[in-house]
Amino acid sequence: MKHFLRTSPAGILLGIISSGVAAQELGGHISISSGESDNAFKSASNFLSERQDTYEAGLAGGYNNQYLSATAEYTGQDKRFAKNSQEDRRFLDGSSSMLLGSLSSPIDLQVKHSQRTLLSAPDDLNVTTNQDEREIVSVIPRIRKRITDADLLSLSADHSQIEYAKNELNNSTRTQGELSWLHTISRVNDIRFLAQQSDISFDNFEFADYRYTNYAVVYSTGLRKLSYSLMVGYNKSEREIGGDYSGSTYSFDASYKAPLHSFKLISGRSITDSSMGGGNVQSVNQNPTSDGAHRVDQIERTNTELSWSTEFICNKCSTDISLYQNSDDYLVLGDEGRQQGAAFTFAYAFTKKSRLSYRISDMKQEFSGSLEGRNYTYQTQAVEYEFKFTESLGFSAFYEREDRDSNSNQRTYIEEFIGASVTYSF
Repeated sequence: MKHFLRTSPAGILLGIISSGVAAQELGGHISISSGESDNAFKSASNFLSERQDTYEAGLAGGYNNQYLSATAEYTGQDKRFAKNSQEDRRFLDGSSSMLLGSLSSPIDLQVKHSQRTLLSAPDDLNVTTNQDEREIVSVIPRIRKRITDADLLSLSADHSQIEYAKNELNNSTRTQGELSWLHTISRVNDIRFLAQQSDISFDNFEFADYRYTNYAVVYSTGLRKLSYSLMVGYNKSEREIGGDYSGSTYSFDASYKAPLHSFKLISGRSITDSSMGGGNVQSVNQNPTSDGAHRVDQIERTNTELSWSTEFICNKCSTDISLYQNSDDYLVLGDEGRQQGAAFTFAYAFTKKSRLSYRISDMKQEFSGSLEGRNYTYQTQAVEYEFKFTESLGFSAFYEREDRDSNSNQRTYIEEFIGASVTYSF
């Protein structure tokens, strides 16, 4: 049964998309990457030079007609280590969604699947033995009723199954009901009132089961360049064995797009748990993270992300800057995690076929509670030169450096990696 859940949603959706290639786009890539590490054990004293290979395949596409819409984007990797510094592992990351019906129909059914690689222990090294995979499968039926030209009522149910490849204590099942009233103010503005209630059951840790309730008001606007959405509300969690937690919740999502600039700001506070975390949603933080999957508990999470992309410097240049700050407070256990970081990427296109890029990212991770004293900083840098022989075939050479500093000398290291890759895109 677990094998079915791990393969069938992606396979079904990709099959549907493949059948509609004539009407919609389907693309992907295959790449082989090989390089040499000067510190394969990621150690402060035990150095090992090792060749490391990565085989990667990616597929993305979408299909739409009046009865069905589907999207999928997945990347699979096979990592191999010549001197066995780490375990050889295979990973699949990505997401897909299939909607039967349409957003204007009175009834629809949505099926979603996502999978993401996480750190098992949030304070430990990013090696294959400390990596887990979280898979989320959701089935969401909805019914809608238009009351007036400006008012729409909807009722939905969401049944989700969350499974971890290693840490089965974090496996959970959740069933959510939502009632929503959408009122259209104008062509670009609307307001929505919603009430949600969820029952969360941990498959192997029933003492952590809880009920979650949320009431909120959402105001949204979409202009030609600027769009934003503001949600304010109240949320509460009630544990089956006793213990209530409640407070305000909010989220703010804004984006601005102009010919040479684009900005995006996301900020929010809500109650989640060590099983769901952020729901496999991609973040501007590209560094390894456990996303709350530490010890089984509910989490009050506060997060802010800001990103800026621009081509203002020159017509052959692109620059990306991102900042983020996350805070996780474990409600029962009393653990806390604080994470903040920034990333800067600059790329210059010499010609249509050749490009040079540089990226640097910094992250600071702080803990209190059971992980007190395990704080660390983590910096990565990468320089890459890319050349396209044809529209489909490309080559790249790259240099990467990892610098991790921790209170524990066993988790402090500097690693340099130099390699090359060949990619075929279709």
